[in-house]
Amino acid sequence: MRLKYLFSIALPIMLASVASAQIFNLYPASGTVNAPTKSVTLLNIETPFRCQTDDIRNQKIITSVKVEKDDFKLRLANTLDELPRYEVNGYSFEEMPLDEALQQLVEEAKIEVFTDDETYVTLNAKDIYGELSVVIDELTRAGETYYKYDAKQKGLYLSRRANFELKLPNNRVLMLGVLDALRGAGIENITPNWNTGILSLLLTREEEERIQELVTQIMKDGQLLVADTQVYALTSFNTNGNWDKIIQSFGADKIHSSNNGLMGKLLSMDHQTSSKKLMQYIRQYYQVTPISQGMAVVPNGWKMRFDINRCANAAYAQSQISVLLYPHLKKNGRIDTQVTIDSTSGELSTFKVNAAIDDELAVIGIPDQNNIGVELLTIMNLKLLRLVGGK
Repeated sequence: MRLKYLFSIALPIMLASVASAQIFNLYPASGTVNAPTKSVTLLNIETPFRCQTDDIRNQKIITSVKVEKDDFKLRLANTLDELPRYEVNGYSFEEMPLDEALQQLVEEAKIEVFTDDETYVTLNAKDIYGELSVVIDELTRAGETYYKYDAKQKGLYLSRRANFELKLPNNRVLMLGVLDALRGAGIENITPNWNTGILSLLLTREEEERIQELVTQIMKDGQLLVADTQVYALTSFNTNGNWDKIIQSFGADKIHSSNNGLMGKLLSMDHQTSSKKLMQYIRQYYQVTPISQGMAVVPNGWKMRFDINRCANAAYAQSQISVLLYPHLKKNGRIDTQVTIDSTSGELSTFKVNAAIDDELAVIGIPDQNNIGVELLTIMNLKLLRLVGGK
């Protein structure tokens, strides 16, 4: 007999090594349905928050957000029934898929195992001892799987993914930063509630660990970079624009640095010079067309992507150009950041620059991939979002 009804304290588990996971189809083909209208398909309520930059532009350079004790805690969204109290006495198995190993384990307790996925990790274990709930916790964790127990039906349900909730401070700029960091880490199954500050997520074990890593980093560092971003299309009045004359008129002494990339340059300057003042000189040589504006928000040491088409006008709604940021914030207010202009065809140019909070960065000389003779100008005003709470 592997199971004995338990009245004593659980013993520790000894689990053998885990074999590699099997490949499975996460998204099986669905049946035919009526196509939704185009306006419904394109609806994204996150867009107005991301594309309105006035709120952050009118705030101070450093904005503080209060953190409550329940913020940044990742929890399972569903309450689990408790497993019956049995003790496992010396359970062993070899080269057995997780679902079969669990069914063999719980059959004496008259519990039936149900699965959501086609295949599961193959495991080996020898002489497992301990309370049933602890053993199942360890086996499912080793098998990169979640479980839930229905006491009424006596069913143990296995799934590669589980529903979680992540409570954030109710600040939309901060929420954008966390969303961008998660998406940058490849986690896409996220539904934000902009009223409560809660993110609903459907996660694998690996994604859960990645989010815990992000949460730990944010709480330890407490800083996010906000880049108030504007993108323009520049069309030269002559055969070629003249950036030398533009910078001379603007004032070369106002430029902190000029960084070269594969193509184009990145200019770093004080906020006091403002992009509007620079634009006065640019307009002497170029027709300037605003095409996109929005907030790029990223936790310190993480990466984010600002897709130009997300906040673009109709002419650039299908643009596949993105601005990628990878900042490292220092204690003295300095920022080492990598700025990449990317496209579906590959990276266009990358710049590494040392700047300061409230500096402005201008990426110039990047050709528009869809319009011959048109350049893209990207201007970013850097601000800091800082978390405060408790002591």
